[in-house]
Amino acid sequence: MKMSGITFVVYNPPQLGLPYLAVMISPNDKIVAVPFETPAEAENYNIESAAKTKRYAPVRSRE
Repeated sequence: MKMSGITFVVYNPPQLGLPYLAVMISPNDKIVAVPFETPAEAENYNIESAAKTKRYAPVRSRE
């Protein structure tokens, strides 16, 4: 999902035992990553973070 130039992404763990990451990437390349045990928790975190901003326009995933 994208919002005001900020991209919100959930990354799958590269190997068993590592967390899913809720990642926010700003237009100036500042990156914030927060670990979660499930993809649903990470996605909910991103949705809540986006909703706290002034402009929110969900973009569909390309998957």
